[in-house]
Amino acid sequence: MNGRLLGKEGREFAHKALELMDQFDVAPTPENYAVWICFASDTNPELCETLRTHIEAGEAFSETVNAELFEQYFQWKAIQDAILESGNLMSRELGAVKQSLEAAERDTVAYGKALEGATHELVASPDAAGMKRLVESLVSATARMQRRSQALEDKLQATSNEVTKLKTHLERVREEAMTDALTGIANRKRFDEALRRARRASESDGTPLSLILCDIDFFKRFNDTWGHQTGDQIIRFVAGCLTRHSLEHHVVARYGGEEFGTVMPNTDTATATEIAEKIRKTVESKKLLRKSTNEDLGNITVSLGIAGYRDGESIEELIERSDANLYKSKTEGRNRSTSDESTDSRSAAA
Repeated sequence: MNGRLLGKEGREFAHKALELMDQFDVAPTPENYAVWICFASDTNPELCETLRTHIEAGEAFSETVNAELFEQYFQWKAIQDAILESGNLMSRELGAVKQSLEAAERDTVAYGKALEGATHELVASPDAAGMKRLVESLVSATARMQRRSQALEDKLQATSNEVTKLKTHLERVREEAMTDALTGIANRKRFDEALRRARRASESDGTPLSLILCDIDFFKRFNDTWGHQTGDQIIRFVAGCLTRHSLEHHVVARYGGEEFGTVMPNTDTATATEIAEKIRKTVESKKLLRKSTNEDLGNITVSLGIAGYRDGESIEELIERSDANLYKSKTEGRNRSTSDESTDSRSAAA
Protein backbone atom coordinates (compact mmCIF):
# COMPACT_ATOMS: atom_id res chain seq x y z
CA MET A 1 0.00 0.00 0.00
CA ASN A 2 1.15 3.54 -0.74
CA GLY A 3 2.53 5.04 2.50
CA ARG A 4 0.87 8.38 1.73
CA LEU A 5 -2.55 6.77 2.22
CA LEU A 6 -1.79 5.78 5.81
CA GLY A 7 -2.14 7.80 9.00
CA LYS A 8 -3.27 11.41 9.25
CA GLU A 9 -2.27 12.27 5.68
CA GLY A 10 -4.26 9.30 4.40
CA ARG A 11 -7.37 10.45 6.27
CA GLU A 12 -6.99 13.91 4.74
CA PHE A 13 -6.78 12.40 1.25
CA ALA A 14 -9.85 10.26 1.97
CA HIS A 15 -11.81 13.33 3.10
CA LYS A 16 -10.69 15.24 0.00
CA ALA A 17 -11.66 12.33 -2.28
CA LEU A 18 -15.17 12.17 -0.82
CA GLU A 19 -15.57 15.96 -1.16
CA LEU A 20 -14.55 15.77 -4.84
CA MET A 21 -16.94 12.89 -5.46
CA ASP A 22 -19.76 14.92 -3.91
CA GLN A 23 -18.75 18.01 -5.91
CA PHE A 24 -18.87 16.17 -9.24
CA ASP A 25 -21.93 14.05 -8.34
CA VAL A 26 -20.04 10.75 -8.39
CA ALA A 27 -21.78 7.81 -6.73
CA PRO A 28 -19.90 6.63 -3.57
CA THR A 29 -19.09 3.12 -4.78
CA PRO A 30 -15.82 1.30 -3.93
CA GLU A 31 -14.76 1.45 -7.60
CA ASN A 32 -15.34 5.20 -7.83
CA TYR A 33 -13.60 5.78 -4.49
CA ALA A 34 -10.52 3.92 -5.77
CA VAL A 35 -10.36 6.35 -8.71
CA TRP A 36 -10.84 9.53 -6.68
CA ILE A 37 -8.52 8.64 -3.78
CA CYS A 38 -5.76 8.27 -6.39
CA PHE A 39 -6.68 11.68 -7.79
CA ALA A 40 -6.82 13.29 -4.36
CA SER A 41 -3.42 11.88 -3.37
CA ASP A 42 -1.87 12.36 -6.83
CA THR A 43 -0.57 8.77 -6.82
CA ASN A 44 -1.32 7.93 -10.46
CA PRO A 45 -0.12 10.70 -12.83
CA GLU A 46 -1.84 9.28 -15.92
CA LEU A 47 -5.18 8.92 -14.12
CA CYS A 48 -4.86 12.41 -12.62
CA GLU A 49 -4.21 13.92 -16.05
CA THR A 50 -7.28 12.16 -17.49
CA LEU A 51 -9.50 13.43 -14.67
CA ARG A 52 -8.15 16.99 -14.94
CA THR A 53 -8.82 17.01 -18.68
CA HIS A 54 -12.36 15.77 -18.10
CA ILE A 55 -13.01 18.38 -15.40
CA GLU A 56 -11.58 21.24 -17.50
CA ALA A 57 -13.83 20.19 -20.40
CA GLY A 58 -16.84 20.57 -18.08
CA GLU A 59 -18.04 17.04 -18.82
CA ALA A 60 -20.21 15.14 -16.35
CA PHE A 61 -18.97 12.01 -14.59
CA SER A 62 -21.74 9.65 -15.69
CA GLU A 63 -21.95 5.99 -14.74
CA THR A 64 -20.40 5.24 -18.13
CA VAL A 65 -17.42 7.54 -17.59
CA ASN A 66 -16.84 6.25 -14.05
CA ALA A 67 -16.93 2.62 -15.21
CA GLU A 68 -14.47 3.35 -18.01
CA LEU A 69 -12.05 5.10 -15.63
CA PHE A 70 -12.04 2.17 -13.22
CA GLU A 71 -11.71 -0.34 -16.04
CA GLN A 72 -8.84 1.56 -17.67
CA TYR A 73 -6.74 2.18 -14.57
CA PHE A 74 -7.59 -0.58 -12.11
CA GLN A 75 -8.88 -3.79 -13.67
CA TRP A 76 -5.63 -4.71 -15.40
CA LYS A 77 -3.80 -4.02 -12.15
CA ALA A 78 -6.16 -6.55 -10.58
CA ILE A 79 -4.97 -9.14 -13.11
CA GLN A 80 -1.33 -8.34 -12.37
CA ASP A 81 -1.94 -8.58 -8.61
CA ALA A 82 -3.79 -11.87 -9.03
CA ILE A 83 -0.96 -13.31 -11.12
CA LEU A 84 1.61 -12.19 -8.55
CA GLU A 85 -0.46 -13.64 -5.71
CA SER A 86 -0.88 -16.91 -7.62
CA GLY A 87 2.84 -17.06 -8.32
CA ASN A 88 3.64 -16.62 -4.63
CA LEU A 89 1.13 -19.30 -3.62
CA MET A 90 2.48 -21.70 -6.22
CA SER A 91 6.03 -21.04 -5.04
CA ARG A 92 5.02 -21.92 -1.47
CA GLU A 93 3.13 -25.03 -2.60
CA LEU A 94 6.00 -26.27 -4.74
CA GLY A 95 8.42 -25.58 -1.88
CA ALA A 96 6.31 -27.75 0.41
CA VAL A 97 6.17 -30.53 -2.20
CA LYS A 98 9.95 -30.33 -2.61
CA GLN A 99 10.39 -30.78 1.14
CA SER A 100 8.03 -33.77 1.09
CA LEU A 101 9.96 -35.34 -1.78
CA GLU A 102 13.27 -34.80 0.01
CA ALA A 103 11.86 -36.41 3.17
CA ALA A 104 10.54 -39.34 1.10
CA GLU A 105 13.96 -39.73 -0.47
CA ARG A 106 15.60 -39.84 2.96
CA ASP A 107 13.09 -42.45 4.14
CA THR A 108 13.73 -44.53 1.01
CA VAL A 109 17.46 -44.50 1.70
CA ALA A 110 16.82 -45.42 5.34
CA TYR A 111 14.50 -48.22 4.21
CA GLY A 112 17.18 -49.53 1.90
CA LYS A 113 19.70 -49.52 4.73
CA ALA A 114 17.20 -51.29 6.97
CA LEU A 115 16.80 -54.04 4.36
CA GLU A 116 20.57 -54.30 4.00
CA GLY A 117 21.00 -54.54 7.78
CA ALA A 118 18.27 -57.15 7.95
CA THR A 119 20.10 -59.27 5.39
CA HIS A 120 23.32 -59.18 7.46
CA GLU A 121 21.39 -59.95 10.67
CA LEU A 122 19.68 -62.89 8.98
CA VAL A 123 23.08 -64.35 8.12
CA ALA A 124 24.53 -63.60 11.57
CA SER A 125 21.52 -64.67 13.68
CA PRO A 126 19.48 -67.39 11.99
CA ASP A 127 17.75 -68.35 15.28
CA ALA A 128 14.08 -67.68 16.15
CA ALA A 129 14.82 -64.64 18.35
CA GLY A 130 16.92 -63.10 15.59
CA MET A 131 14.15 -63.74 13.05
CA LYS A 132 11.61 -62.05 15.35
CA ARG A 133 13.78 -58.95 15.73
CA LEU A 134 14.29 -58.90 11.98
CA VAL A 135 10.58 -59.11 11.17
CA GLU A 136 9.72 -56.41 13.74
CA SER A 137 12.39 -54.15 12.29
CA LEU A 138 11.14 -54.62 8.72
CA VAL A 139 7.49 -54.13 9.74
CA SER A 140 8.41 -50.87 11.50
CA ALA A 141 10.47 -49.63 8.53
CA THR A 142 7.70 -50.57 6.08
CA ALA A 143 5.09 -48.74 8.18
CA ARG A 144 7.25 -45.59 8.14
CA MET A 145 7.55 -45.82 4.37
CA GLN A 146 3.79 -46.24 4.00
CA ARG A 147 3.10 -43.22 6.20
CA ARG A 148 5.57 -41.10 4.27
CA SER A 149 4.15 -42.24 0.92
CA GLN A 150 0.61 -41.44 2.09
CA ALA A 151 1.71 -38.01 3.32
CA LEU A 152 3.38 -37.32 0.00
CA GLU A 153 0.30 -38.46 -1.91
CA ASP A 154 -1.93 -36.22 0.24
CA LYS A 155 0.38 -33.25 -0.32
CA LEU A 156 0.43 -33.75 -4.08
CA GLN A 157 -3.37 -33.96 -4.12
CA ALA A 158 -3.66 -30.79 -2.03
CA THR A 159 -1.28 -29.01 -4.39
CA SER A 160 -3.28 -30.18 -7.39
CA ASN A 161 -6.47 -28.82 -5.78
CA GLU A 162 -4.73 -25.51 -5.04
CA VAL A 163 -3.56 -25.21 -8.64
CA THR A 164 -7.13 -25.79 -9.85
CA LYS A 165 -8.45 -23.08 -7.50
CA LEU A 166 -5.75 -20.65 -8.63
CA LYS A 167 -6.57 -21.31 -12.26
CA THR A 168 -10.27 -20.68 -11.63
CA HIS A 169 -9.46 -17.48 -9.74
CA LEU A 170 -7.24 -16.16 -12.53
CA GLU A 171 -9.86 -16.98 -15.16
CA ARG A 172 -12.51 -15.11 -13.14
CA VAL A 173 -10.27 -12.05 -12.70
CA ARG A 174 -9.38 -12.07 -16.39
CA GLU A 175 -13.06 -12.35 -17.35
CA GLU A 176 -13.92 -9.35 -15.18
CA ALA A 177 -11.08 -7.32 -16.68
CA MET A 178 -12.28 -8.13 -20.22
CA THR A 179 -15.92 -7.17 -19.60
CA ASP A 180 -17.51 -3.74 -19.98
CA ALA A 181 -18.87 -2.75 -16.57
CA LEU A 182 -21.90 -0.86 -17.89
CA THR A 183 -23.26 -3.35 -20.44
CA GLY A 184 -21.80 -6.72 -19.45
CA ILE A 185 -20.53 -7.33 -23.00
CA ALA A 186 -16.86 -7.48 -24.02
CA ASN A 187 -14.75 -4.35 -23.60
CA ARG A 188 -12.16 -2.86 -25.96
CA LYS A 189 -9.38 -5.11 -24.67
CA ARG A 190 -11.34 -8.26 -25.44
CA PHE A 191 -12.39 -6.80 -28.79
CA ASP A 192 -8.74 -6.26 -29.76
CA GLU A 193 -7.78 -9.74 -28.60
CA ALA A 194 -10.71 -11.39 -30.44
CA LEU A 195 -9.93 -9.53 -33.66
CA ARG A 196 -6.26 -10.56 -33.55
CA ARG A 197 -7.23 -14.19 -32.97
CA ALA A 198 -9.87 -14.13 -35.73
CA ARG A 199 -7.42 -12.58 -38.21
CA ARG A 200 -4.83 -15.30 -37.49
CA ALA A 201 -7.48 -17.99 -38.04
CA SER A 202 -8.61 -16.37 -41.29
CA GLU A 203 -5.03 -16.17 -42.53
CA SER A 204 -4.25 -19.78 -41.67
CA ASP A 205 -7.39 -21.56 -42.89
CA GLY A 206 -8.88 -19.11 -45.38
CA THR A 207 -12.21 -18.71 -43.60
CA PRO A 208 -14.05 -15.38 -43.97
CA LEU A 209 -13.92 -12.71 -41.29
CA SER A 210 -16.18 -9.69 -41.03
CA LEU A 211 -16.32 -6.68 -38.75
CA ILE A 212 -19.25 -4.44 -37.84
CA LEU A 213 -18.80 -1.05 -36.22
CA CYS A 214 -22.00 0.50 -34.84
CA ASP A 215 -22.61 4.00 -33.48
CA ILE A 216 -25.72 5.45 -31.78
CA ASP A 217 -27.02 8.38 -33.82
CA PHE A 218 -27.16 11.82 -32.15
CA PHE A 219 -26.14 10.30 -28.83
CA LYS A 220 -24.59 13.48 -27.42
CA ARG A 221 -27.77 15.44 -28.12
CA PHE A 222 -29.77 12.67 -26.47
CA ASN A 223 -27.51 12.78 -23.41
CA ASP A 224 -27.75 16.56 -23.15
CA THR A 225 -31.55 16.39 -23.34
CA TRP A 226 -32.31 13.47 -21.06
CA GLY A 227 -29.20 13.12 -18.88
CA HIS A 228 -26.37 10.63 -18.62
CA GLN A 229 -28.26 7.96 -16.69
CA THR A 230 -30.83 7.73 -19.45
CA GLY A 231 -27.94 7.71 -21.93
CA ASP A 232 -26.53 4.71 -20.09
CA GLN A 233 -29.93 3.03 -20.43
CA ILE A 234 -29.74 3.51 -24.21
CA ILE A 235 -26.21 2.11 -24.38
CA ARG A 236 -27.33 -1.02 -22.53
CA PHE A 237 -30.34 -1.38 -24.84
CA VAL A 238 -28.23 -1.20 -28.02
CA ALA A 239 -25.72 -3.65 -26.54
CA GLY A 240 -28.61 -6.07 -25.99
CA CYS A 241 -29.80 -5.70 -29.61
CA LEU A 242 -26.30 -6.42 -30.93
CA THR A 243 -25.96 -9.50 -28.72
CA ARG A 244 -29.42 -10.81 -29.65
CA HIS A 245 -28.75 -10.82 -33.39
CA SER A 246 -25.12 -11.96 -33.33
CA LEU A 247 -24.13 -15.60 -33.60
CA GLU A 248 -22.69 -17.60 -30.71
CA HIS A 249 -19.10 -17.45 -32.00
CA HIS A 250 -19.21 -13.68 -32.60
CA VAL A 251 -17.72 -11.26 -30.08
CA VAL A 252 -19.86 -8.19 -29.36
CA ALA A 253 -17.93 -5.40 -27.64
CA ARG A 254 -18.32 -1.86 -26.49
CA TYR A 255 -15.71 -0.20 -28.69
CA GLY A 256 -15.96 3.32 -27.26
CA GLY A 257 -18.45 5.57 -25.47
CA GLU A 258 -21.50 4.98 -27.69
CA GLU A 259 -19.72 2.89 -30.32
CA PHE A 260 -19.76 -0.89 -30.57
CA GLY A 261 -17.83 -3.48 -32.54
CA THR A 262 -18.71 -7.05 -33.48
CA VAL A 263 -15.94 -9.45 -34.51
CA MET A 264 -17.45 -12.11 -36.80
CA PRO A 265 -15.22 -15.13 -37.56
CA ASN A 266 -16.43 -17.58 -40.24
CA THR A 267 -18.88 -14.95 -41.49
CA ASP A 268 -18.85 -13.44 -44.97
CA THR A 269 -19.72 -9.81 -45.66
CA ALA A 270 -23.18 -10.61 -47.05
CA THR A 271 -24.17 -12.43 -43.85
CA ALA A 272 -22.65 -9.69 -41.71
CA THR A 273 -24.66 -7.08 -43.62
CA GLU A 274 -27.88 -9.04 -43.06
CA ILE A 275 -27.15 -9.16 -39.34
CA ALA A 276 -26.36 -5.44 -39.32
CA GLU A 277 -29.72 -4.71 -40.92
CA LYS A 278 -31.53 -6.82 -38.33
CA ILE A 279 -29.79 -4.85 -35.58
CA ARG A 280 -30.63 -1.51 -37.21
CA LYS A 281 -34.31 -2.38 -37.68
CA THR A 282 -34.67 -3.73 -34.13
CA VAL A 283 -33.20 -0.59 -32.59
CA GLU A 284 -35.30 1.68 -34.82
CA SER A 285 -38.56 -0.14 -34.07
CA LYS A 286 -38.27 0.01 -30.30
CA LYS A 287 -39.99 2.82 -28.43
CA LEU A 288 -38.14 3.52 -25.22
CA LEU A 289 -39.38 4.89 -21.92
CA ARG A 290 -37.26 6.75 -19.41
CA LYS A 291 -36.91 4.41 -16.44
CA SER A 292 -37.16 7.07 -13.77
CA THR A 293 -40.30 8.82 -15.09
CA ASN A 294 -41.77 6.57 -17.82
CA GLU A 295 -41.49 9.48 -20.25
CA ASP A 296 -41.51 8.51 -23.92
CA LEU A 297 -37.98 8.87 -25.28
CA GLY A 298 -39.11 8.30 -28.83
CA ASN A 299 -37.10 6.24 -31.28
CA ILE A 300 -33.36 5.98 -31.41
CA THR A 301 -31.35 4.82 -34.41
CA VAL A 302 -27.89 3.47 -35.13
CA SER A 303 -25.51 3.68 -38.07
CA LEU A 304 -23.32 0.72 -39.01
CA GLY A 305 -20.25 0.05 -41.12
CA ILE A 306 -19.35 -3.46 -42.31
CA ALA A 307 -16.04 -4.67 -43.74
CA GLY A 308 -14.73 -8.09 -44.72
CA TYR A 309 -11.13 -9.09 -44.11
CA ARG A 310 -8.85 -9.04 -47.16
CA ASP A 311 -5.84 -11.34 -47.35
CA GLY A 312 -2.68 -9.74 -46.10
CA GLU A 313 -4.19 -6.56 -44.67
CA SER A 314 -3.50 -5.44 -41.13
CA ILE A 315 -6.06 -5.27 -38.34
CA GLU A 316 -5.76 -1.48 -38.48
CA GLU A 317 -6.68 -1.48 -42.18
CA LEU A 318 -9.73 -3.67 -41.54
CA ILE A 319 -10.93 -1.36 -38.76
CA GLU A 320 -10.25 1.67 -40.94
CA ARG A 321 -12.42 0.32 -43.78
CA SER A 322 -15.24 -0.57 -41.41
CA ASP A 323 -14.98 2.88 -39.82
CA ALA A 324 -15.04 4.51 -43.27
CA ASN A 325 -18.26 2.64 -44.07
CA LEU A 326 -19.70 3.75 -40.72
CA TYR A 327 -18.77 7.34 -41.57
CA LYS A 328 -20.52 6.96 -44.92
CA SER A 329 -23.67 5.78 -43.13
CA LYS A 330 -23.47 8.86 -40.93
CA THR A 331 -22.89 11.37 -43.72
CA GLU A 332 -25.64 9.93 -45.92
CA GLY A 333 -28.37 10.45 -43.36
CA ARG A 334 -27.75 8.02 -40.46
CA ASN A 335 -29.95 5.02 -39.58
CA ARG A 336 -28.11 3.10 -42.29
CA SER A 337 -25.72 0.20 -42.79
CA THR A 338 -22.93 0.41 -45.34
CA SER A 339 -20.68 -2.47 -46.40
CA ASP A 340 -17.74 -2.99 -48.76
CA GLU A 341 -20.02 -4.46 -51.40
CA SER A 342 -22.76 -1.83 -51.25
CA THR A 343 -22.49 1.12 -53.58
CA ASP A 344 -25.29 2.86 -51.67
CA SER A 345 -26.02 2.70 -47.97
CA ARG A 346 -28.97 0.55 -46.95
CA SER A 347 -31.52 2.43 -44.90
CA ALA A 348 -35.09 2.34 -43.74
CA ALA A 349 -36.10 3.88 -47.06
CA ALA A 350 -34.40 1.14 -49.09
